[in-house]
Amino acid sequence: MKIFGKIVVISLLFIGATPGAAVFAQDSYEQFKEDIELARAIAQLGREVIVERNMQLNREDSNRFWPVYNDYQAAIGKVNDRRIKLITSYADSYNSGNLSDDKALGLLDEFLSIEKARLKVKKKYVPRFKKVLPPKKVVRFFQVDNKLDAMVKLEMARNIPLVQ
Repeated sequence: MKIFGKIVVISLLFIGATPGAAVFAQDSYEQFKEDIELARAIAQLGREVIVERNMQLNREDSNRFWPVYNDYQAAIGKVNDRRIKLITSYADSYNSGNLSDDKALGLLDEFLSIEKARLKVKKKYVPRFKKVLPPKKVVRFFQVDNKLDAMVKLEMARNIPLVQ
């Protein structure tokens, strides 16, 4: 588990530079988009290493697991795209000092919709993972995935300022 912690810290350094504080201080939206794509790619590689090290898969399970995992990450990636758009929209309003009550409630509605979509993807993939892995390995995967998500959320919470 010591390796898990080290890799998470390294990954969070990249993730932390992405959607949170960077968007609130970014000079160029185009530069921000480029930074996000680079950080997401690096974070995804780090995430895969963490998953691999914590899953303890034999060769047979590994051969079945990774294609499902890649599909799962693609589906979650679409949800994450919505999260980035939400954060960017909030940052635009925050930076301009022009966040109306209606806009704030719209952002909240979108946030809740994103959380619902995230849960929907997870529920959709549980049976798919159960087809390729024993039940305890499926649970282990979702534990690891949940811990990684929690760390990302913590980093975003640290960097995204509260509504004024």
